[in-house]
Amino acid sequence: MDPQPDRPRADSFAGAAGWTVLTTVVPGVGLIRAGHRALGTVVLSLVVAALVTLGVLVAVRREWALALVVNPVFLRGAGIGLAALGLLWVGTVVLVHLRLRPAPVRTWQRWAGFLMVTVLTFAVAAPSAVGARYAWSQADLVKAVFGGNTAQAAGTVPQVWKQKGRLNVLLLGGDSGPDRTGMRTDTVMVASIDTTTGDTVLFGLPRNTARMPFPAGPLHKAYPNGWYDGVNADNPLYFLNSLYEFVPEQHPELFPDTVHAGGDAMKASVGEALGLNIDYYAVVDLAGFERLIDAMGGVTVNINTYIPMGGSTDAHILPKQWLSPGADQHLDGNQALWYARGRFGSDDFQRMARQRCVISALADQANVPNLLSRYEAIAREFQGVVQTDIPQEDLPSVLNLALLMRTANIRSIAFTNGVAGFRSARPDFALMRTQAQEAIKESYTKASPSATPSAAPQTSTTPTPTPTPTSTKRTTSRATPTPTPSATPSETSVNVRSVCAYDPVAAQEAIANPPYWVK
Repeated sequence: MDPQPDRPRADSFAGAAGWTVLTTVVPGVGLIRAGHRALGTVVLSLVVAALVTLGVLVAVRREWALALVVNPVFLRGAGIGLAALGLLWVGTVVLVHLRLRPAPVRTWQRWAGFLMVTVLTFAVAAPSAVGARYAWSQADLVKAVFGGNTAQAAGTVPQVWKQKGRLNVLLLGGDSGPDRTGMRTDTVMVASIDTTTGDTVLFGLPRNTARMPFPAGPLHKAYPNGWYDGVNADNPLYFLNSLYEFVPEQHPELFPDTVHAGGDAMKASVGEALGLNIDYYAVVDLAGFERLIDAMGGVTVNINTYIPMGGSTDAHILPKQWLSPGADQHLDGNQALWYARGRFGSDDFQRMARQRCVISALADQANVPNLLSRYEAIAREFQGVVQTDIPQEDLPSVLNLALLMRTANIRSIAFTNGVAGFRSARPDFALMRTQAQEAIKESYTKASPSATPSAAPQTSTTPTPTPTPTSTKRTTSRATPTPTPSATPSETSVNVRSVCAYDPVAAQEAIANPPYWVK
């Protein structure tokens, strides 16, 4: 006999199993059927309210949702809450099954119920445990990379760039190999992003740019002629890529924030060169870039010509490996690193173009399912690879802009020796500032017809002439620009996604006429 005859039970074992399964999908429903109406109603109401709130936050107030996922205190609390929720959910599944299974219980029903409940509780507990672990990892990541950054320490007003209508971020790729003293920033780019549309202009500067200027102030007094030894513009110790390391070393008294001293020096100099106020910087250690790409599962790019892996032009050492032309090629970390930095048989212009394509490809592939499936590995590598001064309080807005960039218009301009009036040894900074402003204007006019600037482009504080700059317009890849671009004098910048598209004609020509080092 049933020891509790008044207890609500299912009409059959199959019915009890159905309600148990339903409880794993919609918590609270099974409790109501099992006679715990008040408790079931509360649980169901809380679940519906949480889902509606989350949906509204993501759809209407995305920055609020992003603010939560970059708040270490909330994340640690959420981790504990998810773990507790998982345990309660497991208990609910077990309780519903025990309450609803019909009596008397046969042996096969007991074992079948045990197996079913075991599988269902695992299905409930596993996502809760993973979510709790991800929340804890995210809290560690935010604290490690952004925890020490505040707008006050950086000397800026939080989100002042929203009032300007543009966010300017200096992107650096640092190489601190055993053959070098300190870190050399061989990759120097500025991303100027419209804060309403996400439309972006990427500016690339060659690593061997000389005589880099400084704005009026202590740095200008220390280097009135710019970053220059006063004798030889070809002195590599005074190229742009050495400024990050050696300016703070020569004048440590000018950098009270020793953590970001190199970034602050680069922001001041590159901003003065382009006539832009650079808000933040981020430097990626290229030694760890390979691991980060591997953690992300690789990167897919288009390749329109052979890209060397290794080799040395100066030492006359030929590369033993290379990347061959082809569409949608999936590269691992080592291949992506050589793709972005390979120099043999190519110039800085081609290398900078490939770097812009890598950035564009990573932005396109940074989808939520991919990031979530590899999140812990990505978070672990990111902490050791990236250094930035982005304040934690600005992080939600910056992430929101990053999401906008995935579908935004992205253009670029690469300052290249001998092209459009640029000379690495003696740059015309007034001309560079004019070209920078023209490129920003083009990001509005070359965007979709509905796109309008959220604010007028920034203007340089330095008077500039108004020449008609020449430029390149290519019809190539998301990952390898064509080797011989055609000039388009009417434009200063190019569309990155167009430049980085696959060009079958250029690829077939490269295959038919490979470089001498391809065997």
